[in-house]
Amino acid sequence: MAKSFSEIFDGFSSVMELLQNEQFQKLLTDYERAKKVFMVGYEVQDEVSSIVLFEAEGRYGLQPTDYLLAFSEFVKRKENEIAAIGILLNKPKDWNTNALNELKEKLKESNYDEANLQKAHRIVYHKDTVDIISMVKHAAKETEPLLSPDERVNQAIRKVTAGKTLNAEQQKWMEYIKEHLKQNMTLDENDLQELPVFADRGGLNKFKKVFPADFPQIIYEINQAIAA
Repeated sequence: MAKSFSEIFDGFSSVMELLQNEQFQKLLTDYERAKKVFMVGYEVQDEVSSIVLFEAEGRYGLQPTDYLLAFSEFVKRKENEIAAIGILLNKPKDWNTNALNELKEKLKESNYDEANLQKAHRIVYHKDTVDIISMVKHAAKETEPLLSPDERVNQAIRKVTAGKTLNAEQQKWMEYIKEHLKQNMTLDENDLQELPVFADRGGLNKFKKVFPADFPQIIYEINQAIAA
């Protein structure tokens, strides 16, 4: 049975009276709420991981291990085609700036640029920085050590200076050469003439005076030792 208007109005009035009641309003705002509980797992650690993927020779999505495997196959396949690779693996006495430039160019063309190779070696072998010569040699033969630029350069300079007595000036220049090699992995007369590390200290002419008898031989020995 439908309610009359007066009954509906009376019901509305009673509801409004309740909502306007101060005690009821206080109850709505001040009632005791459930406490928030946070569970802390002190022995639980969140692990965040990401996968670094590489591209090489038209192949995409290579994980670091697969990327280095592809690089190894590339080095072995190109040993007789890319002169610089052949020099590093078989004729270190021919190592020079032209060979280094060719190596970097050919590797980059196939997406084996130095930065990506170092990143992959860092992930797989946990070695912060590997020099480009070590990466090529290790790709061809796994027993070859992975050296940092510092390690390779220091090893090469020790070999070149072994059995020689250097005066104070010659020792200083060997230190300048070491700092240059850590960035470039080769030395030639143009470097000695043009690069600030040498030019600011007298350049090629000064180097010839410091090593008057055998400066071409020293350059040759340094490059050979670096590539060995």
